[in-house]
Amino acid sequence: MAVWHLFVANLKMIARDKQALFWALVFPLIFVVVFGLFRLDQPSSAKLTVVDQSQDRVSLALVEGLKGAGVLEIDQSRDLASAREDLAKGQISFVLVIPPGMAQTVAGGATVREPVSLVLLYDQAHVMTIRVQSIVRGVVDRANLLLADAPSFLALTGEPVQARQIRYFDFLLPGFVGMGVMIYAVVGMATILASYRQEKILKRVLATPLSVGKFFVGLVLAHVVLALVQAGIILGAGVLLFHGHVYGNLFWVAVLVMLGNIVFLSLGFIVGSFAESSQAANGIGNAVTMPMMFFSGVFFSSDSLPAVMRVVVKYLPLTPLLEALRGVALDAKPLWDFPTQIAILLAWVAVTAVVAVRVFRFS
Repeated sequence: MAVWHLFVANLKMIARDKQALFWALVFPLIFVVVFGLFRLDQPSSAKLTVVDQSQDRVSLALVEGLKGAGVLEIDQSRDLASAREDLAKGQISFVLVIPPGMAQTVAGGATVREPVSLVLLYDQAHVMTIRVQSIVRGVVDRANLLLADAPSFLALTGEPVQARQIRYFDFLLPGFVGMGVMIYAVVGMATILASYRQEKILKRVLATPLSVGKFFVGLVLAHVVLALVQAGIILGAGVLLFHGHVYGNLFWVAVLVMLGNIVFLSLGFIVGSFAESSQAANGIGNAVTMPMMFFSGVFFSSDSLPAVMRVVVKYLPLTPLLEALRGVALDAKPLWDFPTQIAILLAWVAVTAVVAVRVFRFS
């Protein structure tokens, strides 16, 4: 019964600690809201300035075809020198020059020996260069077919299929869950233990009939429950506010959250054992969690890291947690599809528990 009372008491203390609640609930929600407001999955657009020196039915049809591409923002100009100058200054990135006499040349039909040369001027460092070239080439090819009055031998029929929709925000959402669980478990637990040591609470526990084991079990259970609430709020906000997707079994998500929370709570115990004050615990805890937040794949895949770092990052506790969370939540896979990730997390539980017992001190 003592464990239950300690569990409830710890929950009440966490609820009264506004800073702890910020780290547990508000901090990860800030990331959810900020990234949810960005339209990260919409294709980038590029501005294309068209210098139409022809101004006839053929050139106007080409411009309309470019406008219909959707990705391009078309701006028309008659001054080629001005367009070239703006391109050189970096004010625009793409200029399409349509020479004069388009309709007259096309009217010549088979007697025309050389095709009309359209010139695309572009900034070769622009990220959209290849895509813009492909779009312009496609529009020109379609115009050639229409002008040649070529018959249609092939036809494409579309058949819609309801597929699983996974956006970049969906990729981020389990990452925010893992990040929130990690940061509060490490920083929160380390700060609490350092504070308890400063206020002599841990020494007083030793002087009471209360079992030290029960004291810490109640503390850990309160943080595990808070981690589940935290994960539910993050996922709920992502799904309800920003139309995120969670396809998998929420029970397996909860199991992974609890397992990850136990790993990070043990790390928090270790940090709290070395920290002399709550401020020091906060700083050391952030020094432990921040590298994992960026390297373990919260915001982007760790596959883009150098080969040596990929090997190291693979065995950090946040990496297997995020891999399993994304597999369960987005791919709807069962927990047993991730034996390697679960094994790494269990190994972290064992190692950190042993280290935490060895280094922990009451004063």
